[in-house]
Amino acid sequence: NRRIEVIPNGIDTGVYRPIDKQVARQTLRLPVDKRLILFGAMHGTADPNKGADLLFPALRELGRDGWGSKAELVALGASPGNLPSDLGIPVTCLDFLKDDVSMVLAYSAADVTVLPSRQENLPNMVMESMACGTPAVGFRIGGVPELIAHTTDGYAAEPFSAKDLANGISFVMEDDARHSAMAAAARRKVELEFDVAAAASRYVALYESILI
Repeated sequence: NRRIEVIPNGIDTGVYRPIDKQVARQTLRLPVDKRLILFGAMHGTADPNKGADLLFPALRELGRDGWGSKAELVALGASPGNLPSDLGIPVTCLDFLKDDVSMVLAYSAADVTVLPSRQENLPNMVMESMACGTPAVGFRIGGVPELIAHTTDGYAAEPFSAKDLANGISFVMEDDARHSAMAAAARRKVELEFDVAAAASRYVALYESILI
């Protein structure tokens, strides 16, 4: 019978914001004529919790469904030697990005960010991606559903189903009009609910309610 307050971490939506996709791709030397799937692979291929073993069959599924020549995986913080050679779609590896500007470029360059983790609290990668107007796909576990409104601003896949993960990635990428609507909804969600100023206001309100 005790009061419980949940205040999510906030991010600076003035820093994490959409920038022109073509400019972002040219800056990072990424393909300008393909759908790009962003995956944060720093330790992600070695840590079972990060779900790379679930992502890889999902990518092969996409390849079989015709995305092999139309999409590409962008792996952050990975080297080609750490990734299988038979993923069904091409792969570009980016070095570990250490600053906010580089991360904003990566998010803005992508069409979708995929988070295949088995466990997550409130993943910053999803929040940052959405703030940059890039829908995210992840499993319906932990705090992911608090960020992703299924099929509205991203796709919350059936937990640990590589097939549904592939379905989600395809769902986000396949229709231009739907992608634009999801991108706008993703940005709006973070601005309204997860901006650092909003989090600070909720802390202030909580402290004031305790002191009264």
